[in-house]
Amino acid sequence: MDSRKKDKLLCSQLQVVDFLQNFLAQEGIVQGLDPLASEDTSRQKALAVKEQWKELKATYQEHVEAITGALTQALAKTEEAQSKRVQLQEALEQLQAKKQVAMERARTAQKQWQLQQEKRLQHLAEASAEVRQRQRGAQQELERLRQELGALQQQAGQKRDRLQRHQTFLRLLHILQGEPLLPGAETERPQELGIPEAKPREQNTGDAVGKDRSVPSQTFIHLKYFKSQSRLRDPLSYVYSDTHRFVLLSWASPTFSLVLFS
Repeated sequence: MDSRKKDKLLCSQLQVVDFLQNFLAQEGIVQGLDPLASEDTSRQKALAVKEQWKELKATYQEHVEAITGALTQALAKTEEAQSKRVQLQEALEQLQAKKQVAMERARTAQKQWQLQQEKRLQHLAEASAEVRQRQRGAQQELERLRQELGALQQQAGQKRDRLQRHQTFLRLLHILQGEPLLPGAETERPQELGIPEAKPREQNTGDAVGKDRSVPSQTFIHLKYFKSQSRLRDPLSYVYSDTHRFVLLSWASPTFSLVLFS
């Protein structure tokens, strides 16, 4: 914009110079033809030129003032634009710096989140493994307890059967010895237990007693053992009294022997 104004100013000056050169050339021609007439003409032309010069000078001055004013305004606007450009540049740099900081923070937050997720997944995996291990341990412990419970139940069943046999033996002993049973005890006869009453038979002292005569005579009564009798399933010995005899009851599967002692 400054170069254009300078070009306009130069153009105006060149126009003035060209006008003066043309005027002087014409004045020289007129003076060569008629000196008297040329003097008046020269004066008139000088006055006209002077007026024209004044007008041109005024116009030039106006143009210069206009150009100077426009140039001043343009310079002011240019300075303002330059200041705004600097401000915008600073603002842009600040925004870029803030953007860079925000991106760094976002990357840092993303990394932290990823680390937290990895730690959480690792913790969950460890907790899951621990739970599975505890579950396996609990299952093994449960299986062991089940086995122990089965063994204890089996032992309890065996002890219960043994207790029932002992109770049966005690009831039979009390019945056969003619003693009163304990309060609340069942009064079962030997016939109810599947044992027939022993009857005296002939004594065979030669085979049963042997050479020792001090041993009482024994009479063996072999009775058929029926396996349906649930109370005499295991080999036991029962002793009871029948009047003047002691009876020893023993069994050898599938029969048992009744021994009478006189």
